[in-house]
Amino acid sequence: MKELNSADISRFRQMLSVATKVVVLSHTSPDGDAIGSSVGLSRMLNRMGIESKVILPDEFPAYYRFLLQEDEVVVASACYDQAKAYIDTCDLIIAVDFNDPLRVDILKDTVKECKASKILIDHHLNPATDVFDLVFSDTTMSSSAELVYWIMVAAYGKEVVTKSVAECLYTGICTDTGSFSYSCNSPTVYNATAHLIETGVNVSDIHSNIYNSYSKERLLLLGFCINQRLRIFDDMKLAYFYVSKEDQKRFAAQKGDLEGVVNYTLMMENIEVGALVKENDEGVVRISFRSKYDFNVNDFARKYFAGGGHRKASGATSVMNLEDTCNYMEECFRKELLL
Repeated sequence: MKELNSADISRFRQMLSVATKVVVLSHTSPDGDAIGSSVGLSRMLNRMGIESKVILPDEFPAYYRFLLQEDEVVVASACYDQAKAYIDTCDLIIAVDFNDPLRVDILKDTVKECKASKILIDHHLNPATDVFDLVFSDTTMSSSAELVYWIMVAAYGKEVVTKSVAECLYTGICTDTGSFSYSCNSPTVYNATAHLIETGVNVSDIHSNIYNSYSKERLLLLGFCINQRLRIFDDMKLAYFYVSKEDQKRFAAQKGDLEGVVNYTLMMENIEVGALVKENDEGVVRISFRSKYDFNVNDFARKYFAGGGHRKASGATSVMNLEDTCNYMEECFRKELLL
């Protein structure tokens, strides 16, 4: 963890002190960290008397709904006019868990045109610093939820973290580290987590809500992927899943049903690099990359797919169809893994 700059913390406090309406914004296809960090931050601001609303570009997996209170989040894909109205009338936007306004999809133009001040809180590489008035960027952080925790504690003290806030931040940390299996070598993540648990967070309940709430269809889809949609290349120590939109329709897949599937590739003892190539309902192909050891999937995603993320967990969108994406990806991996 990089030491937080005291001048940045002071400016953060000053910007919040004059804010009357804050939008906390996170990225498209929101995951546990996006939801946990943004909702946790918004709850802290509201408790401090600062009006705040969380806006997400599109729908999130249903198994995160246990975290939310009624009307706490506006989903732009379902309520675009409402989301746009919040952004147009706010005087501060806090962008959480994404490094570039392009990651907010249908809201990118609205955010770009908004005259409000903008703060970035993120742990991904290559933040678009020129877009924001204040930037907190730390790629050594386990998650944006952890970064939100340390910023708010530095600015306002530990008492700002209530149990309902802690549940959100714990969810963000837990999911972005694969239940503390990666991106968590720093003692800071455990120090933060210890305090979150001290507030009364029930860790087992949170884990059960996230990981033990599969539908029958989701479990059948996972089994199908492992049995029918897994390619293994022993010479490259590579494995990947490929899933078409027809595959997902067959199992009535819901938003988030393929989240975490890519991690199964790395459960094999001789596999060091994994991927999930999936086609959405519109035919757009998205790729998730994972690495077990030294291979840098962030560099790979940037070099071949204009994607990015972290050294051991990254993503990209392909302009090709599913089959061509798989073939091209295999060629690129052969260049990099068989040097």
